[in-house]
Amino acid sequence: VGVPEAFTEPVKDPLGDLLARYARTHGPFTSATAAARFGLGVAVTEGALQRLAAAGRVVQGEFHPAGIGQEWCDAAVLRRLRRRSLAALRHELEPVPPAALAQFLPQWQHMGKGHSLRGIDGLMRAVEQLQGASVPASALEKLVLPSRVANYAPAMLDELTASGEVSWAGAGSLPGKDGWVSLYLADAAPLLLPPPHPLETTALHESVLAALSGGYGLFFRQIADQVRATTHPEASDVQLADALWDLAWSGRLTNDTLNPLRALLGSGRTAGSTAHRAKRAVPRGRYGSLTAAARSASR
Repeated sequence: VGVPEAFTEPVKDPLGDLLARYARTHGPFTSATAAARFGLGVAVTEGALQRLAAAGRVVQGEFHPAGIGQEWCDAAVLRRLRRRSLAALRHELEPVPPAALAQFLPQWQHMGKGHSLRGIDGLMRAVEQLQGASVPASALEKLVLPSRVANYAPAMLDELTASGEVSWAGAGSLPGKDGWVSLYLADAAPLLLPPPHPLETTALHESVLAALSGGYGLFFRQIADQVRATTHPEASDVQLADALWDLAWSGRLTNDTLNPLRALLGSGRTAGSTAHRAKRAVPRGRYGSLTAAARSASR
């Protein structure tokens, strides 16, 4: 008496309606949570939720970031959560004023007082941020790395390249004896190394590449002996050095240290030097094919 008929008429699935109302007023929940709320068994609650899912009223899935297992969520509530999540993410990507960007970039690149990295681990971190970026070889160890790593010394980078943790690749030549170089971590090199730069190869270039096709590094004298013993018996050291640098600047060859780069930049005129040109140096260090090195690193 006094109770509206809407509350006394029988319904097809009273438990389903009860759980559907609960889902509309809550975020993602587990079967155990809903069962505890109404004093029901988990199996009974699970069956009712399965019926609601079949009717499209609730959705089952793993929604919680912490991964607490299978959950249930009202379909409309889930759509609303997704819209709000996307709106929050878009807000995080909104552009900032130029002044904020100018303040952020030096700190992110570990430049400036109080932000420098230190030691071999710090150099690895700097290489990780710089990998794939082409910088002038003449600036790499004078400006780029010293501005990021406190007390940087060339021996630090040689330690990483000689151990195979870091590799360098040419990315085109520059006026004088300078050129673009990029650094790569060994694990990322197969993914980040770009295709070699175009180069009109000669028979001497091909002979040098053939000598290094075995997948292991060779010293300059070993390369010279193989080339002279096979295809070019009259090739001089200067001609071989020129061919090696053509291949290195085009991204086809590398060396296990940066000593060849340092010797080249110090042996004659570069874009920032007025020294007299000298014949190309052929310093110690093992040359190797970048293609072969990338293949071995990806295994």
